[in-house]
Amino acid sequence: MPAPDLLYLTQQEVIDAAPSLAESVDIVEGVLREHGEKQVENPPKPGVHPLPDTFIHAMPGLLRRRRQVGMKWVGGFFDNPARGLPSISGLIVLNDPETGIPTAVMDCAYVTAVRTAAVSGVAARYLARPESEVLGIIGAGVQGRYNLVTVQSAVPALRRVRVFDIVEQALSRFVTEMAGHVDCEIEAVGSIEDAICGADIVVTATSQLHETLYRAGWVAEGALVLPVHSWGWEREAIVRADKFVADDWAQLRNGVVGPGKPYDSLPEPYAELGEIVVGAKPGRQSPIERIIDFNYGMAVNDVAMGNEVLARAKAAGLGTPLRQLDGTPPSTV
Repeated sequence: MPAPDLLYLTQQEVIDAAPSLAESVDIVEGVLREHGEKQVENPPKPGVHPLPDTFIHAMPGLLRRRRQVGMKWVGGFFDNPARGLPSISGLIVLNDPETGIPTAVMDCAYVTAVRTAAVSGVAARYLARPESEVLGIIGAGVQGRYNLVTVQSAVPALRRVRVFDIVEQALSRFVTEMAGHVDCEIEAVGSIEDAICGADIVVTATSQLHETLYRAGWVAEGALVLPVHSWGWEREAIVRADKFVADDWAQLRNGVVGPGKPYDSLPEPYAELGEIVVGAKPGRQSPIERIIDFNYGMAVNDVAMGNEVLARAKAAGLGTPLRQLDGTPPSTV
């Protein structure tokens, strides 16, 4: 049979076809359910590091029940903004699960941003105290903004947001621009400690760090801590938590534990988030539990979100078909 065309979606086409943040939380919750039921393949992501403090990761994933398979090829180059380029860039490639033939390729930056925040929303549903009122955010960039929306949607009782960033202009824009997106009072604070101390939920959304900035002693009784990026937390904060949760323990351990990585060692987690979603292990059991949930980023979320984008893009007539196969390669050259 003839090979299908490959559909290419630009970043703007991905944005135009993408589900909303609220819809994305529900999509990701379904993926975590399948992860908790062991119905996915999500191997630890291998990577290369062309420059210091950079990475390019290959992230393959398979959702067996959905018959969805693909890979994200994503780079993080955190000096890029000084060049007028994004820190995170790359592609998602989706494949036909029956033949393995690629069916679509699309920009990954927006999908990455949305699905990352969506996982925080799911975590807040299961691990935050429902009466939580104060959210502390470190980092006024894209993830700080998206996490505010998804966490507030999961915990409607939130009333106050304390946010800190070392870039005063970013902090000011965050306060002004996000006021219209959530029903919360948003306050710019003068330090990391001011944002974290006394907060019911803490989101740390800074880039890779080379020093410990976030202290265990600042975490309030009953708080939920969501490190969007794994760097910067005292190991003691994890050890002292009543529950240490990970999205995928094998992947987290591979990525952050060992020489040259954020932690020399970590304790075994209480649970993976998917196990809590499916009810195999309870989530929050007490209003005074301190819970820290490291979500390192799972390819199966990218694959599921990519397929949702693809379906909506096709329905809207978006994308450029690309011819990819013209028979078998020649046997000689």
